[in-house]
Amino acid sequence: MSAARIFLDGLWDFKYLGYGAKPAESRTILVPSPWQAQFADLRMRGGVAVYRRDVEIPEEWLEQRVFLHFGAVFHITHVFVNGAFVGSHVGGFLPFHFDITDRIVNGRAEIKVKVESPTDDPFEFPTTPFAEMPFGKQSWYGPLSGIWQSVYLERRIADHVTTVRVRSSQASGEISAHVRFESPLTDAADVMITVFDAEDNVVARSCAKLAAGVENVIVYSFVPAPRCWSPDSPYLYRLQVSMMRQDVIVDQTETTFGFRSVETRDGHLYLNGKPFYLRAALDQDYYPDTICTLPSVEFLEDRFCKAKQLGLNALRCHIKVPDPRYYEVADRLGLLIWAELPNAGDSTELSRERKELTLKGLIDRDGNHPSIFCWTLINENWGVDLVHDAYHRAWLKKLYLWLKSYDPSRLVVDNSPLAPSFHVQTDLADFHFYAAIPDSREDWDRFVEELAGRAEWLFSPEGDAVITGQEPLLCSEFGNWGLPDPEKLRDAAGAEAWWFETGHDWSEGVMYAHGVRNRFQDWSLDRVFGTFESFVEATQWQQFRALKYQIEAMRRKPQIAGYVITELTDCHWEANGLLDMRSNPRVFHNLFHSINADTVILPTLDRPAYWSGDAVRLSLCVAHGGPNPLEPAALDIMLAEPMIVETPSVEPGAVADLGKISLKLPVVEHSCLRRLSLRLRSLDGRLLASNDVEIAVHAKPRPPELSLWSSQDDIRDRLQALGYVLAEGAETADVVVETQASAALAAYVRAGGRAVLLTETPGSLTPFFPHWQNVKVVARDGTLWRGDWASSFAWLRRQGPFAAIPGGPLLDHAFDRVIPTHVISGCNLLDFQARVHAALVVGWIHRPAAIAVGRNYGTGRIVIATFKLFRDPPGEDPTAAALLGGLIEAAARSAGPAPATSKLEPVGWEDL
Repeated sequence: MSAARIFLDGLWDFKYLGYGAKPAESRTILVPSPWQAQFADLRMRGGVAVYRRDVEIPEEWLEQRVFLHFGAVFHITHVFVNGAFVGSHVGGFLPFHFDITDRIVNGRAEIKVKVESPTDDPFEFPTTPFAEMPFGKQSWYGPLSGIWQSVYLERRIADHVTTVRVRSSQASGEISAHVRFESPLTDAADVMITVFDAEDNVVARSCAKLAAGVENVIVYSFVPAPRCWSPDSPYLYRLQVSMMRQDVIVDQTETTFGFRSVETRDGHLYLNGKPFYLRAALDQDYYPDTICTLPSVEFLEDRFCKAKQLGLNALRCHIKVPDPRYYEVADRLGLLIWAELPNAGDSTELSRERKELTLKGLIDRDGNHPSIFCWTLINENWGVDLVHDAYHRAWLKKLYLWLKSYDPSRLVVDNSPLAPSFHVQTDLADFHFYAAIPDSREDWDRFVEELAGRAEWLFSPEGDAVITGQEPLLCSEFGNWGLPDPEKLRDAAGAEAWWFETGHDWSEGVMYAHGVRNRFQDWSLDRVFGTFESFVEATQWQQFRALKYQIEAMRRKPQIAGYVITELTDCHWEANGLLDMRSNPRVFHNLFHSINADTVILPTLDRPAYWSGDAVRLSLCVAHGGPNPLEPAALDIMLAEPMIVETPSVEPGAVADLGKISLKLPVVEHSCLRRLSLRLRSLDGRLLASNDVEIAVHAKPRPPELSLWSSQDDIRDRLQALGYVLAEGAETADVVVETQASAALAAYVRAGGRAVLLTETPGSLTPFFPHWQNVKVVARDGTLWRGDWASSFAWLRRQGPFAAIPGGPLLDHAFDRVIPTHVISGCNLLDFQARVHAALVVGWIHRPAAIAVGRNYGTGRIVIATFKLFRDPPGEDPTAAALLGGLIEAAARSAGPAPATSKLEPVGWEDL
């Protein structure tokens, strides 16, 4: 007999009691969904609340037992039926149920659910602090409270089947079903398992005869010639468990499973015995209107289909236990899932016990899903102190060994680390690293090189790590931001997304999304980007370029077995998703799969920018991560003229070095971007991989008309090498170029001189700016302006003196050699309206800081910039030469009339 259910999802009476018992108004709440998603005044509130609902029970139900089921409730639940207490549950992620049969009166049940969502206030929750609960990202995006998964009544026999854990062997076809019962069997029974294939054919059947008192049983069977489950072919089997007494089915339940093996060998991942390259994204499993409650299966199917369109073959469901339908959709659509245990805040005996119980519960509930290939126990040292506490490291190692024994079919990561944390014993040597691209390109390259070389920082330095040296290497978190379009995030009523009013407590406010359009206008970004929508689109293309560079850097290293991009979707104010929070695609959606694929073409340019007519020297590789060898093929290359390079067979997991080639750029009269196109085709013409690279080509500069001077010999030599005419001194120069501010420079400008100050010296820029404005040069390191987490968006206004510099407005890889390590803080709205030539903002357009700004001072003019324009020999980097020319031209211009004479009184240049 199948279970009968009455779902209680819908409207319930609700009273929020706050952090203690007090009078409260009754409201109506939708179940399931956390109360933070429904009430604006409770967005960031835990505390205590009571749910209430009346239910009519069909009379025939009372012939068996009636069970009240909860999918999951945050965090502590006390249940009452018709005024009588029936039970409590602690923990916010797992299902639980109570037998309420004896509490039903005349077919009626008044159900009351008291929910405690604790804080760390010792006066309100002295014995159940939040820090001792497994909670995951609730310390990051805000608390979650209340009934967040479905509630239903179920009619079952007293000793019905509760869980079925299936183990399957892809190699032999053998399966085992570990069946557990609600209570010891009241009478003898036969338990039969029947296996159906995807076409609903019976492919296996076995039966076990059980005596009264049995609490669980393992039933074995065999499926001939089983088909494997994989992302490319997500083939599922259905297993039905039937309990019979006197040849009558008295209870029946079903689960699905798949034949799938995952293992590691020689530093590589293997899926179903074949090499496998992991292309994953982090997934917070958050939703736009319901936070953690799944809106619908259709919503999730759409999101997962878009993930596959992006070329992803896996998701890392981040430190939470999702609704079980999450795994069901992944099983059906073919996405591997890297699952994780939610962390607590403190490591106490009680919190560790709760984490262990949660871990066992999620394996028992979800362990049949073939999509789950890996478990993580700890993320980034959260809730433990592996760096300083040997006991915590020993506990984690013990938990790793227990899990490997309890679920040997999956990989286990002990701690997925971010510096300064590390591994102690793990199946995967993964690590997290965030670097802004292009700003922190060199840091990213260094990280990739060290990761590929099995850096010492991967494992505990305390001598207690277990290291095989064969653990696959992965970067399991990296990413860059690209802002979403706020208009696409509005709710059904057209209101702004409610989470725009959150995030203000993070990172000095750069996560605060509300008012982003106003800030765009206030800081005059419209004079640079035109429209706000154009700015949003530009940030998304920058995100694409950043991820492209990072992925290609990793794919050049065959030692690295995969990666996890942060993240699949934006999450509230965190805007690093490949989709926005409503699953709307980024502008690069249809292109991303070309860099996120089994086979990728990896070009490396010898320079970030070129002069007209230069030769582009190009190193070429092809990386292959597919399960089977890549056959010989042909690589079509197009820049000015077509070229074909033959490629050899490439083994799975290998990188083929195709050597270096030279391509001639066309001669151009105006600076521009040229596209380098690469297409890998099979010998019968099928497209196997593609890549495109934008190359900045600068027209040869015309002889400068301005005369320049500098007090520094090396700067004068540089200017002369670039073709500038040197004046005999500052008095006769059109523009002076310096790298240090001084009283003499200030006096020169005040008297009518024109100057460019290229400085990386921290300090005040008074008197060029009023003292009350506090404009100063500041190093980016150690500040939010570095942009490695919440991305910074640096731009150059490509108008006037900078109109000829190709690309833009955002700084791209062509600026690699000149990207500043310092910014100019303190520029105000008036400066951004007219004087700022280049600047950056952080996150949702916060903390604007100039990179180049012009200022009239006295009767003269100065342009101050922090670009690194003297890093390379003169003329080697066209971007540096073009920027310098633009800054000089900007300085030569004046808001007022030029001085009556170019002759200026000497002002003590020897003091510079």
